[in-house]
Amino acid sequence: MKSFLTIGAALCSVASAWPLLPWIEQAPPAAGTQFYQLQAKSASTVHNNQWVTLPAGSGNYGLAAAQTAATRFFVQKYNATNTWAFLNADDTRQVALRGPNGTLLYMVDVTNPRSDTIPGGQLMEWATFTMDNNVLGVKDGSTLTNRTFVAVQSSLALYDGVSNPEQGVTPLTLNLVRATSTSTSTSRLRRAIQMVTG
Repeated sequence: MKSFLTIGAALCSVASAWPLLPWIEQAPPAAGTQFYQLQAKSASTVHNNQWVTLPAGSGNYGLAAAQTAATRFFVQKYNATNTWAFLNADDTRQVALRGPNGTLLYMVDVTNPRSDTIPGGQLMEWATFTMDNNVLGVKDGSTLTNRTFVAVQSSLALYDGVSNPEQGVTPLTLNLVRATSTSTSTSRLRRAIQMVTG
């Protein structure tokens, strides 16, 4: 019986934390906002020239062959650390790096990340990205110099470059590619927000 109460309390906590209200309150990016897509470069022909995508129903970013499947991001500067947040085109979702330890931090989609919403037993960071020479990097205070993005099965992660990961990893460079404007999708998002907010 106690376990049923625990499960019920956990489900209530999840349900009450649903981020609908913040999604409604935020506006789409301003007209003229530059969007980017990320393209993988790798010595592996399987992964080379693939595009970063968020498969439907998944919280982990992966790779797709077609650019039309690529997720579109816009960026916001975090002045305190001179780094960037990568936001998914629907405004509330950011790319975060998350994992149980620093060996592999998976690229995940997180809605309105905050320090008090990091899952227990996980490390998670966001707004720590750099864009030097149109290559995605991470500046989070780590002194490790061999860190690199990698493909891990169907997911993407930041690998610490020194530990032995349990799964095989394929090193990648993620290049920023300017995406063409889609005023249509921005207009659709504005209309959806107006319909929900009245």
